[in-house]
Amino acid sequence: MSMPLYGQNKVGNVVDNLVKNNGYREISVVTAGDASHTLSENDGGTIFITAALAASSVIQLPEATIDRVGLKYRVVMGGVLAAAAKISLPNAKNSVFAGVITQERCGNGAGVAEHATAVRMTTIVCLASSAEKTMELDENDETFGGAIGTDLTFEYVDEDVVFVTGVSTVNLATTALDGLQATTFTGTGY
Repeated sequence: MSMPLYGQNKVGNVVDNLVKNNGYREISVVTAGDASHTLSENDGGTIFITAALAASSVIQLPEATIDRVGLKYRVVMGGVLAAAAKISLPNAKNSVFAGVITQERCGNGAGVAEHATAVRMTTIVCLASSAEKTMELDENDETFGGAIGTDLTFEYVDEDVVFVTGVSTVNLATTALDGLQATTFTGTGY
């Protein structure tokens, strides 16, 4: 790294507080315990979930603060969810989600093939004003998603807002999707 220009690090320790988003963390532990799935600021980058996460698992994101603006997590599912799981922000803070995700039905290597039904892909819009703190996941539920191939980016864009984009896949062959902001996102965090 080159030397900062004179005064560049003076206000707010800007140079020393640069967010790094080039890390890699693999979550391979099958547990419902929250602590083993807590992401820190140092985990910024790609989070590859290869574990068959147990029911009620929570991937805990840190609070959105002004110092974390620019922090990103790319969460990619490579394991089969045992049942419902969550990606959550702290409940006791002002952090909320905003953004647009695409929910898409997909096949998988186990033989579940795509099937033409009324709705095979939909979009879900989440507004910051809705004050949502958790994204629900359940790969076998047409309301949620989170199957293998789910690829979501969580970007800290404001002192209270984490912007989420990407694709949440559903492992169902014949059921029309009905993902809605009111069910995919909820207002209670961890």
